Amino acid sequence: MQSNTNKPVTYNSFAFFEKKGHFAISCAKLVDVLPKKYFLILGVTVGIATSSFAQVARESWWDRTSKTMFVASSHRIRSDLPAKTNVSTAEGIDRLWFTIDAGLGQLRPRSRGLQQALLFASQEDLSETMRSQFAVDAPSDAFAFFSPLGQGIAVCTEDVPAPFAARGLTAAIGAEYLRLSCGADLAPALQVGILDFLARRDSKGVGGGIGEAGIAVVRKSLTDAKSISMLDFMSMTAQEWKQAVAQDSNGALREQSASVVRFLTQSNTAANASIFQQYLRLVSEGMPNLSAFSSVYGLRDERGWEDFDKQWKAFALKEKSSANETLHERLACLAEGLRQLDKEGALPVDFAALEVALKDRNFVSPTQWRPGFSQIQASEPNTFTPTQPYENASGAKPLPNRSKPPRFEFEEPKKGEEKQPPSVLAIDVSNNRSKVVWFKTRPEPEAPWVWDISR
Repeated sequence: MQSNTNKPVTYNSFAFFEKKGHFAISCAKLVDVLPKKYFLILGVTVGIATSSFAQVARESWWDRTSKTMFVASSHRIRSDLPAKTNVSTAEGIDRLWFTIDAGLGQLRPRSRGLQQALLFASQEDLSETMRSQFAVDAPSDAFAFFSPLGQGIAVCTEDVPAPFAARGLTAAIGAEYLRLSCGADLAPALQVGILDFLARRDSKGVGGGIGEAGIAVVRKSLTDAKSISMLDFMSMTAQEWKQAVAQDSNGALREQSASVVRFLTQSNTAANASIFQQYLRLVSEGMPNLSAFSSVYGLRDERGWEDFDKQWKAFALKEKSSANETLHERLACLAEGLRQLDKEGALPVDFAALEVALKDRNFVSPTQWRPGFSQIQASEPNTFTPTQPYENASGAKPLPNRSKPPRFEFEEPKKGEEKQPPSVLAIDVSNNRSKVVWFKTRPEPEAPWVWDISR
C-alpha cells in the first residue's frame, strides 16, 4: 500500500519471511526510542503539566490534540507525547506499516487514504477518548480499532513494558492493515497467527522464532489429539473462533494458529511464503476465504485437506525452538512476577525466594495472552533456568562454560539506587549476559515499576 505517492517505498517482500531484514531493524529502532527517549522526556513533561494545570480544568484529550495533529506517510497522528517522541514514533509506525505491506504481498486496500494513529501518555485518556469518540472499549496497550465512528490504531505507553509496547504496536498495525485489505473475509483463526508472526519479528536484530513454551503447547495438543484439523481451522467463522478461544484454558488454539502461519511461511517448501501471499491477495480481491486457500494450495477434496493437515502436524512436531526467544519469554515471566510481588509488598531477597513465591502463587505470565508472547507458567520445571545449549543456524552447538551451568541470579543493587525490584541477570552457556532493568513511565511515587530486557 502506498499512502504517499511522492515518496515510494520499495522492499524485498519475500525476504520479510526469511530474514531479519528491514522488519527487525524497524522494530529495534522503535523499541530503542520508546523506553529511553520517551520515558525520560515524559517524566519532565508530566511534572510541568501537573504543577501548571493543577487548579485549571483540563480540556479533553481529543480537544487538546486537535491543535497539534500532524501527518506521517501512512497515518494522521494525534498525540500528547513529547514532540521528539512524536517524530520518532511516527517514523517507527511508517517503517512498520510499509514493511508489513511489502511482506504480506502489497495487498490492495479496500479503504484508501491516511489512517489515524492515536498516541496516549495516559491509560485514562485512552479509555475515555475511545469510548466518547468511537464507542469502543479499549484494552490497556496498543490495538487496532474499527467502529462506525472511525478506525485506526491506538497506543498507550503508560506503565507498559517496552517489549509489550513494541510487539503490541506491531500487531495493532498488522491488524489494521489486514482489516483494510481483507475486511472481515480472512479466516479469523489464521489472522491471530499472522499477528503473532508479525509481533515476534520485533527483536533487536536477532530474529523472531518461537520459544519452548509455545512449541510445547502445540505438541501436547497434537499428542492428545485435541488440535483442530486444517479444514475446520480454515472454515471457522468469527463467532465460532471467539467461542472456541473462550473455552480454551491454556492458549492451545492461539498457539496452533501461530504454528500454522509459521508452517505456511516456510521457505523452500511446498507451503511457502510466496504461495501464502497469493492466498492473501485473492482474499483481498474478494475471493471467499476457503476457496482462495483451496485454490493456491491445490486442496480439491477431503483427502487433499487430510494430507495438508499431516504436513502441518509433521512440521509442528519437529519445529525447533529459538534459544533467544525462550530466554526472552522466561525473563519476561520473571519480570512480570516481580512486578506482581512488588504490588503485594513481598519482593524476594534472592532468586531462590523468587522461585518459591511464584510457584506458591501458581503464577502465569504474561497475565493476558498478547501477540508475540507465549504464556509461561511458574509450575513448569524449566521456567527458572535459562535455555540449555541449542543448535544454531549452522548446526553447531555453542561451547559450554565449564565453570558454571546456565543460571538466573539477582544482580547486586548499586549504592544509592532507588528501591526497586531486583534486576534478574541471565547467564548462558557461552557466558553471554542478559538482564531485566527497571524504570518508571510516570513521576508519581506510587507509579509501578516497568521493565525492559538489555544485554
